[in-house]
Amino acid sequence: MTDTTNRAVTQQFYEALETSDVETFLAIQHDDVAYNVNGRTPVSGRFEGKAFLVEKVMPLVFGNLQMDTFQFSKQWKIMCADENTVVAFMEADGLAKNGERYNQFYCHLFEFREGKIAAVWEFFDSALAQRALFSNPLTQDETPPVTPFNF
Repeated sequence: MTDTTNRAVTQQFYEALETSDVETFLAIQHDDVAYNVNGRTPVSGRFEGKAFLVEKVMPLVFGNLQMDTFQFSKQWKIMCADENTVVAFMEADGLAKNGERYNQFYCHLFEFREGKIAAVWEFFDSALAQRALFSNPLTQDETPPVTPFNF
């Protein structure tokens, strides 16, 4: 694939998040897509497959946001792209269900296979996620993810 194709798929990713278009969001990812998420939150670590994303991760995140006030992809920018990878930044903003503002900034690294997203590395303020989404400030004795983030 070309960097132009990968840029277009990345644009679809952010536009789907912006409009809550779950169908498109999932269609542009391989069934075995791997996510590598930093931090020590309930959604941190490495997980594989769209099924896990839909059944476990999305309910944890979306279930803790006031979706009527929340906006994923408030703004985003592709920083660089080549035939295998795209690096981009995204801002999301709105309220969590606990009333805390969740103004989050993400750095995403995407890998592609056959014109679809094959892997995502996601970096964000995990302390903010713990406070706002999971009502749980980070502590030193927190249990690490079952499958830790790795690169």
